[in-house]
Amino acid sequence: MTNMVMFATIDDMRTVNIGELKARLSAHIEMVKNGEEVLVCDRNRPVARIVPCSVEDEPERERRLIARGIMTPPLKKRRTRLPPPAGNVSDEVMARIWREERDR
Repeated sequence: MTNMVMFATIDDMRTVNIGELKARLSAHIEMVKNGEEVLVCDRNRPVARIVPCSVEDEPERERRLIARGIMTPPLKKRRTRLPPPAGNVSDEVMARIWREERDR
C-alpha cells in the first residue's frame, strides 16, 4: 500500500490534514518560511492556519522577545497610533499615591 500525501491548494493556500502535518511538519514549516500559508484541517474541516510572521517591522527589543518565545506578534497591525496619555504626573506624586494605597 502506498502512502498518499493529503494536501491540496485552495487559492494559493496549502491545505493539510493534521496527520500529514505531524508526519511532515518540517516540510510544511519550510513552505511557510517561503511565504506560503498552510490551512490545517481535522478530518477535512479547517481548524487553524499557519502563516508566515514578519518581525522586520518590530523594534529590536520586541524582535528578541519574539525570538525567545516570550512575546507573540499581533495578528493585525494597529491602524492608528494610540493618543498620548492625558496629563503629566511626576514621579514624586506617583510614589506618594502608591505609598498611600499600600498603607490602607
